[in-house]
Amino acid sequence: MIDTNETLLDRVKCADAHDAWREFFHAYGAVILRYAQKLGLDEHRAEEVLQETMVTLMRQLPEFDYDRGRGRFRNYLLTIVHRKSLAAMRRAKGEPAVSLDSEDPWGQRALHDVLPAETLRAAQHAAEERWREATMEDALARLAADPALAETTWPVFRAYVVESRPVAEVAEAFGLKENAVYQIKNRLIRRLRTDVDRRMRDAGIDGGRS
Repeated sequence: MIDTNETLLDRVKCADAHDAWREFFHAYGAVILRYAQKLGLDEHRAEEVLQETMVTLMRQLPEFDYDRGRGRFRNYLLTIVHRKSLAAMRRAKGEPAVSLDSEDPWGQRALHDVLPAETLRAAQHAAEERWREATMEDALARLAADPALAETTWPVFRAYVVESRPVAEVAEAFGLKENAVYQIKNRLIRRLRTDVDRRMRDAGIDGGRS
């Protein structure tokens, strides 16, 4: 479990940081894949984005100066993933590679005379929403695979919350009282929210407040 990225970032700066990098990959690898796919990349291209992102992070993170108050890790991580995804999209279309300014990933310098600031801010907001969705999807997958859950807990949650089946139908199908279904839903929703909020906060993405 990652307490904060400040701790993890300190650890990946060490000379022998293999465990820290495995932890970083475990925390963000699946989310990066899902983000790239949300931009329209297939599984192969998304894997390329993940690999290229990790190479860049391994090269640059040891020198990264973390500042939670300025939301720098949010900008840093999302910038890299977004730029790598855009580059992969260009390759997929057979378009020539272009140099993207790492400090201007959304094209403000090139587009400020063409697009209003509101449009550029909307693009950044959309990227953060894609990241949040990807994080939620990964959290759901991890929850479903949690061996500590009782055998029927996830199936009940999936039927009621994910598949939106009526509570009476779910209760009857699993031989439970309706109140038990509600309890399972509330308990797992709390777990999901805690997991997603922590990872979004660790990435410096907390509803745009950072």
